[in-house]
Amino acid sequence: MSSTAAKPDRMDAMIPRKLDRPALEAMLSELRPRLHRYCARMAGSVIDGEDIVQETLLKALQALDGSMAVERPEQWLFRIAHNAAQDHLRRRHRERSRITEADMTTIEDPSGSATAGSQRRPACAASCSFRWRSAAP
Repeated sequence: MSSTAAKPDRMDAMIPRKLDRPALEAMLSELRPRLHRYCARMAGSVIDGEDIVQETLLKALQALDGSMAVERPEQWLFRIAHNAAQDHLRRRHRERSRITEADMTTIEDPSGSATAGSQRRPACAASCSFRWRSAAP
């Protein structure tokens, strides 16, 4: 027997193999710490990383039907994790920008001065108009 017969051929690794639920669960138990570390680094938070890993596992299980063949299951899972992390970051950015916009529209001019036709104006607009009047020679 030669030593090359015991090693899997590189071409065998490229052949798509059927990925069923038990095979996925076995692979997940091995990959979960690496997936979590990757997701936590992308999200900047261990807690958010755990949420992303759970979302990844859910998406992988939903995408898996008994007849699905995956060429590279590990890379497939990491791609799902990467996309889930990107979605999480986009969602977080949208929520933060929405909160910021809402906060800016509710800030009122603390001086209480009214402009023509309007009883309220944002504090940032009031401070800008004060600067422009102050800067005039």
